[in-house]
Amino acid sequence: MGGGPVTVQDEVLAAMVRNAIARDKRISGLAIAVRVAHGEVMLKGVVDDEGQLELARLVAGGVHGVRSVNTDELRIRGDGEADDPDSGEDAQ
Repeated sequence: MGGGPVTVQDEVLAAMVRNAIARDKRISGLAIAVRVAHGEVMLKGVVDDEGQLELARLVAGGVHGVRSVNTDELRIRGDGEADDPDSGEDAQ
C-alpha cells in the first residue's frame, strides 16, 4: 500500500470495513485487523478456510469508498499462524 500519513477518511473507511465484517455472522467472530491507506484496504489475521478469506475480501470490497482489498496477510488456520492479528496496526 502507498506511503504517507493515514487520513481521517481512511480511519472512517477502516471503521466502516470493521463494522461490515462484524455484521456478517459468517466471519464476525474471526480476528481480522483492518488497515486503510488511500482507500486501499489491507486485511490481516487468520480465517478457517478459503471461503472465509474470499468472503472477507468481498465484504470489505463492498464498502463504499474502498478502492481495493489486499488479503496477502490474511492466513488460513492450520498454516502455523497465530489466531490474533497484530492489533497495533488496527487503525493505520
